[in-house]
Amino acid sequence: MAVETLQLKFGTAGEFASEIDAGRLIGRFEAPAAISDVAGRVAEALAAPADFPPLHQGLAPGDRVTIIVDRRLPSAASVVAGAWREIHKREIAPEDVTILHPADFSGGTPADPRTGLPEDVRDRVQWVLHDPLKTNGCTYLATTAGGERIYLAREAAEADALLLAGCVEFDRLWGYRGLQSMLYPGLSTIEAIRKAHGQPHDELQVDDPRPLRQLAEEVAWLLGVQFGVAVLPSEGAGVSRVFAGQADQVMRSAVSELNRTWRFACASRPELVLVAVESDAAGQGWDQLARALHSARNLVARDGRIVVLTELDEALGPGLQMIRDSRKPRDAMRPLRETTPPDLLAATSLARSVEWANVYLLSRLDPDLVEELFMVPLSGIDEVARLIQGDERLAVVGSAQHVCTESAGLEADGA
Repeated sequence: MAVETLQLKFGTAGEFASEIDAGRLIGRFEAPAAISDVAGRVAEALAAPADFPPLHQGLAPGDRVTIIVDRRLPSAASVVAGAWREIHKREIAPEDVTILHPADFSGGTPADPRTGLPEDVRDRVQWVLHDPLKTNGCTYLATTAGGERIYLAREAAEADALLLAGCVEFDRLWGYRGLQSMLYPGLSTIEAIRKAHGQPHDELQVDDPRPLRQLAEEVAWLLGVQFGVAVLPSEGAGVSRVFAGQADQVMRSAVSELNRTWRFACASRPELVLVAVESDAAGQGWDQLARALHSARNLVARDGRIVVLTELDEALGPGLQMIRDSRKPRDAMRPLRETTPPDLLAATSLARSVEWANVYLLSRLDPDLVEELFMVPLSGIDEVARLIQGDERLAVVGSAQHVCTESAGLEADGA
């Protein structure tokens, strides 16, 4: 009997290793490796973008430069440091540079993206977290072709030059997210953010047109965005690829590579799917677990088993609490649709996953809480190793929160 060795990383420092009968394994996904010297790669890409002049040639001393940074951007400090190397060639003063983070329903404060800058520069560069509730925080930009008035953060709308710095990923709401998706609604008003917050489009495929994505692209055009730097995630919290140049072309190139490196298909649905969730640029929370469950649900047979490796230890949001308080997961779906809590996407994904399959969770959560969320708690990796033994067909997915999956009878619909 041929033996297959499984090795998976999860959380920040968790590792799992086991052996199975190789004949059971019908598919295995491994995340791309991280590159080294992200700052150097970014600086090189901005200095020599494909079919576009170097970034510094579009700047002039005294320009107010705003770098819009994705909250989920891996190695954000290194990306900003690489961008500064190119911006500084035009003798732009640090005081004229602003790093702007979009608002986020999950709240929290991202890590300071200035830590990779030279010590005599970092405290002189402004770092702003967009507050959609701030009076006069937004200014009128333009009216869309559909008649919608767009208001945008002043730091973006009034800048002389903009650089978008984002991580291109699959997304259940956007299909693809990464550059233009940072602008709107995250840099707009609370009304715009609430309007865009809703159920994912599970009936759509990742390449299908999405009204929200099209609106964000129109906002980018109205704003006159030219330059972007995009990265793809790697295993862990790193970067696997860097793209820079004209924003639309960068997005197209990044999406093409994303589909090549982060898409995974099985010819048939296995009865067992083992997925691992590593801590990424946004940490390890319910959002990462929900995205991994969505990937596993796309693969596993109905009433099969999903085994999830995490180090999750995060409090419940209001949407997840609704599931906990329900007699059945499906009972929470209507209240979720009506109230649209901040963790709507995570709660919806969890509810659909536990309705579809039996979910076993390794985490740092209280076992009673895991059971109240209709999952089976696992006590450690030894229990995981015992659980995956048997004769069921098996698929294994590392860094599952980033993966777009599909199997026979189901086309991919995002991560």
